Amino acid sequence: MNRSIKIGTRKSKLALLQTEIVKHKLKSFFPNLQVEIVKMSTKGDQDQNRPLASFGGKGVFTKELEEALLAGKIDLAVHSAKDLPMEFPEGLGICAVPEREDPRDVIITRDGTGLSDLPDGAVLGTSSLRRELQARQMNPGIQIKVLRGNVHTRMQKLKNGEYDAIVMAAAGLKRSGLTGEEGVCYEYLDPEQFLPAIGQGILAVEGRIGDLKELIGAIHDPVAAEILEAERAILKVIGGGCNAPAAAFTKMDGNRMIIKAMYANDGKHPKYVQITGKTGEETGRKAGERLCQMNNMDM
Repeated sequence: MNRSIKIGTRKSKLALLQTEIVKHKLKSFFPNLQVEIVKMSTKGDQDQNRPLASFGGKGVFTKELEEALLAGKIDLAVHSAKDLPMEFPEGLGICAVPEREDPRDVIITRDGTGLSDLPDGAVLGTSSLRRELQARQMNPGIQIKVLRGNVHTRMQKLKNGEYDAIVMAAAGLKRSGLTGEEGVCYEYLDPEQFLPAIGQGILAVEGRIGDLKELIGAIHDPVAAEILEAERAILKVIGGGCNAPAAAFTKMDGNRMIIKAMYANDGKHPKYVQITGKTGEETGRKAGERLCQMNNMDM
């Protein structure tokens, strides 16, 4: 295939690495394809000090990229699926989902103390209410301090002693080559006990609907796509625009899909469900409906 395309991405190191992953996958199928990576700054990148929920939530990492797609300035955009809002501008959508990376969360410390063993008053860094609530369930004595910035910045803040422990996604650490960093210790949390964010570990390639079908079809993983469909169906039912914490871990057992999900409508008291089904959208919808019932919500 002798043609060229432009892929848009945020300017952060992790975002660029994730875009390089997609570029490499495309080039492995189409060696003659010319791929230009277009770096863009988003609202979420420009404000590194406040929690995301305080100035817009998930869409702060996607709006500028979507505007470029609609204007024809780029052909594709690469996102962390967990950053995607529920609704897309008309004409745009998820067109490819590559194979999923490790969905787990990781506790990182300087001395190897596990989350459950951190002493009372220990400072845990996270800007995620989902992570905060689950961490407090495991260790009620910890203090929470907002943590923003890219994975390298967060790691350096830990090393500088600004935090006793921090939480990060395993996928981001692995893609950044930070799983063997000197001077720190890692505790990989069981994803069925400490539930990941919706779509954590999954990359979503957004594009114009119906465009570049041959290209994007080559890098699409149906299993990862169905898992993402299931987890996003949960958000659709409970209300994806809200800032209360939601989480899910989805696995396949033969032809069965098993979802364990969490939601705290009041932002304080997480409720958990486990649902088994056959298809992504249906199973996710049932999980979302059950969570609404447990949280005393109208559907």
